[in-house]
Amino acid sequence: MTGTPLRLLTGTIAGLVSLAVILLAPERIFAGLTLALVGWAAVEWFRLCGLAPCQVWPWVVATVALAVGWQALWPADQLVWLMGAVAVTWLLLFAAQLRHRRERPANRPFWLRRLIGLTILPLFWLALVEVHSAPDGEWLLVFGILVVVVADSLAYFAGRAFGRRKLAPMISPGKSIEGVVGGLAGVAVLAAIGAVLPLFAATPSWLLALWCALVALASVGGDLEESRLKREAGAKDSGRVLPGHGGVLDRLDGQFAALPLWWLGLWQMQLLGG
Repeated sequence: MTGTPLRLLTGTIAGLVSLAVILLAPERIFAGLTLALVGWAAVEWFRLCGLAPCQVWPWVVATVALAVGWQALWPADQLVWLMGAVAVTWLLLFAAQLRHRRERPANRPFWLRRLIGLTILPLFWLALVEVHSAPDGEWLLVFGILVVVVADSLAYFAGRAFGRRKLAPMISPGKSIEGVVGGLAGVAVLAAIGAVLPLFAATPSWLLALWCALVALASVGGDLEESRLKREAGAKDSGRVLPGHGGVLDRLDGQFAALPLWWLGLWQMQLLGG
């Protein structure tokens, strides 16, 4: 089995396992499993940053330590500043990507690529566990992840069917503007479904739709950033652990950018409790 069928099978299995972990795992086990996942993603990220295998591990340890340190020491009522900072980081990365739509961007210094990873990976995990620990957090997290999955899946199929104008051909030749529009259309339907769920009963429909659209667009930025990182490293995939997808980074790239913004959206919609 190869191509799209293999990609769909791997995605389905990974999705079911992820759903079981989110809905069934106790808080500490969920945090530990997802931290291990982020650690694996860090291995792939720093390998793409020009580090030999023996040099990768100090960076992985630093990533995990930062994640745990922020979660343990940062005041809960000040968490919005951390999430706001990572959202601004992603906005700047996305702007840089679109700036180079028609020309191949110069390779960034190794230290900058490593610093980016050391920032976005721990804060992705922090957003993940903070959403999961909120009232109804399991379902809020599932919905946020689903926004990215729907945006990515619809963009893939809409791009293949209708894609004409490339979004950022020098970074990710397969992405098209039509694909992004198709993804947003799918997310609009998902937001309409979400608006009638008890989970979002106290949230204005337009506000939920707005945050879903922003999260979907953020996921595009995450995808492009990982594509740029791979191009700078001369790699096709970040790894081989997921047949049809590549590595953990290849599977989670959109989520890295989307989840901190989803946390901000839930905070603004007053759905995080506390």
